Amino acid sequence: MTGIEERLRDALAAKADTVRDDGRPRHLPAPRERSSAARWWAPLAVAATILIVVAATVVVTRTVTSPAPAVRPTPDTTAPPAEQVWPGTVHEVPAKGPGGGGFLPDVFVSDRIVVGRGFPKNRPGEIWSYDLDKRTFARIARFKKEDVGNHPVVFGDGHLAWSSFRGRLKEVWTVPVTGGVPRRIASDRATVTRDNMTLGIGRLAVADGTVVWSPDEGGVYRAPLKGGKATLIDGTKGYSLVEWPWAGSPRNDSLVGDPSPRPVEHLKNVLTGERRDVVPPAGRASWTDCGVTWCFNGSEAWRRDGTGLRKLPGSAHGELCSGRFFRLLQATSVEKQAIGMHDLATGRTGLLFQLSTSVSDEPAPTLHLQDGIAWFQRERGTLVLVNLAAIGR
Repeated sequence: MTGIEERLRDALAAKADTVRDDGRPRHLPAPRERSSAARWWAPLAVAATILIVVAATVVVTRTVTSPAPAVRPTPDTTAPPAEQVWPGTVHEVPAKGPGGGGFLPDVFVSDRIVVGRGFPKNRPGEIWSYDLDKRTFARIARFKKEDVGNHPVVFGDGHLAWSSFRGRLKEVWTVPVTGGVPRRIASDRATVTRDNMTLGIGRLAVADGTVVWSPDEGGVYRAPLKGGKATLIDGTKGYSLVEWPWAGSPRNDSLVGDPSPRPVEHLKNVLTGERRDVVPPAGRASWTDCGVTWCFNGSEAWRRDGTGLRKLPGSAHGELCSGRFFRLLQATSVEKQAIGMHDLATGRTGLLFQLSTSVSDEPAPTLHLQDGIAWFQRERGTLVLVNLAAIGR
C-alpha cells in the first residue's frame, strides 16, 4: 500500500468514526436536471479535482508512485424493484383470457382475485375474474352493450359498477361480483362538445349501498344499488368526486377545458359538509394534483395543510391514485431511465421497469395507474399487476 493510500484510508476511517448510525434508512435527494453539457462536464471536473489533490499530495510526501487513473462513476439513483419494496403485492397474469381474447385488469376484489374487462372479439364484451392461486379465468357477466366507456370497472359492497354509452345516452350499470345479469341503474343524455366529443361519466364508486359518480360536466350523483332514482347530491354543483365521500373543485381534466394549475384546491365532504382547502407551502403557487391528504408537483410533495414539504426522488407525472400513488421517472444514466411508483404515505418508491432514450431500442411498456391497481405488459402474453389496495401504510 502506498503512502497516499494509507493517508486516504486513515482519513476515511477517522471520518466514519464520527458518524452515528441510528439504523434508519435515508432518502436520497431528487436528481437535478442538467443540460447535456453539464452531464459530461461534471465527471471531468471531478476527475480534474482528484488529479490536482493527488498531485499536491505527491509533492508533499515526495512519493514517486504515479496515481491510478480516476474512474468515472456510473450514476444509479433507481429505487429497488417493486416486488422487494411491497412483497406479496406484485403478480403476473396472462394477457389473454378465454378464447384468446384480451384481458384488461381493473380492480382487485380480494387479495387473490382480480376482475377486468374481457375482449373476446377485440371489443369489451364481458367481465372476467382471474384467480391468482388457481391460475384460471371465470366469466362474471356479459356487457349489455359493447360501447363501454374507457373508465375501469369499480368494486364495492359486493358489486361491480361501470359506465357506458348507448346512442346519445350515458349510463351506469351494476352486477353482483358473484355473477348475474347486469342492471342499469341510471341513464342521462350525454353532452356533446363543440369539438363533437361526447362527455360521459368520470370517477365512479360503490359505497354505502349506493353507486356514486361524477359526469364530466361536474356534480356528484348517487343511486341505490337496489334500484331507484338517481339524484344530484346537494351542494355538489361545480364539484367532482375525488374519493368518497370527498368531492373537489376545480377538477384537473383536459376534456372539460384547460387543466387547472391548482386542481382540487377546494375539498368538501358531501355527507358532513366539512371543507378542506389547500394551504400550499411558502413560494408554491401551483401543483400537479391534490388529494384528500397529499399534494404534489413535478419535484415536491406536501400535505394538504401545507406541512411535510419534501423533495421527490425523481420527476413526478400523472395524477394521484388511491390518494397516495403516482408515476415517478428516475434517471439512471445519460441514456437510461426508470419508471417507478411512489407512495406519498410512506415515502417509498418501487421500480417497475427501465426504459432507454435511444430511438433504436424497443418501445417501453405503458404503465396504467388507477385507483387500487397498477399494471403494465412486461412481454408479449404477460401482464404485471400491483395490488395497491394491499399496500399498508
